[in-house]
Amino acid sequence: MCKDMSPLEKAIQFHGHICPGLLLGVRAAEMALDYLQIDSDQYDEVGAIVENDTCGADAIQAILGCTFGKGNLYFKDYGKMVYTVFNRQNGRAIRIAQNFDALEHPVVERYRELKGRDFLDPQEEMELEDALAQVFELIMSQPLEQLFHWREVEMPQIGKARTTKNVQCRNCGEGVMQTHAVLTEEGLLCPECHLNWRGENYVRG
Repeated sequence: MCKDMSPLEKAIQFHGHICPGLLLGVRAAEMALDYLQIDSDQYDEVGAIVENDTCGADAIQAILGCTFGKGNLYFKDYGKMVYTVFNRQNGRAIRIAQNFDALEHPVVERYRELKGRDFLDPQEEMELEDALAQVFELIMSQPLEQLFHWREVEMPQIGKARTTKNVQCRNCGEGVMQTHAVLTEEGLLCPECHLNWRGENYVRG
C-alpha cells in the first residue's frame, strides 16, 4: 500500500468500497493518531483492540497498520462500535466509542434502505449514489463529539506477538499452535477436535 496515500485512501483501497461504517472507522483512526501523537515511525508500537468485526475495523487496520498477522490487532466479539488504540512508545491509550445516535439522519436511513434492496431501477441507482455522497459529506465533516465519546484509559497489558511452535493434532493430523492445543488422554488435540472428542462426533485418527 502506497505510503503517500491519505488515511481515507488507504482505508478505501483496503476495504474495497466506501460505506458509512468505514468512514466512521476512518474518523476514529485519525482521531487516535492525533490524540496519541503517533508519528509514522511509531507504527510498530501501535496496537488496537476492536470490539466488532464490521467495516470500521478495516479502517483501523489500514490506517494504523494493526493486523492479526503482525500481532497488534486484538478482537473482542462484543458487537460494539468501540476501538481502543494504544501507543507503547509513550504508554498512552484511548478508548473511542461510537455515539448511539451517530448515524441517525434521514439520508443515512435512505441509503441503508436502498442498499438493502435486491434490485434497484436506474433512478434508484442514481439516488443511492447521491445518498452515499451525502453520507460521505455528513460523516467526514461532523465534529468528532457528534460521532464519538472517548476517554483515555490505562495501557492494555498486552505483550508483543511471539512466534509459537506448532504441534500435530492426534486426531486430524493438522498442525495447531502449541498454545491452543489441549492435552487429553488421547494425546494433544486441536480445539476443534477437542470439542468433538467431548461430544459424539469424534473420529479417531
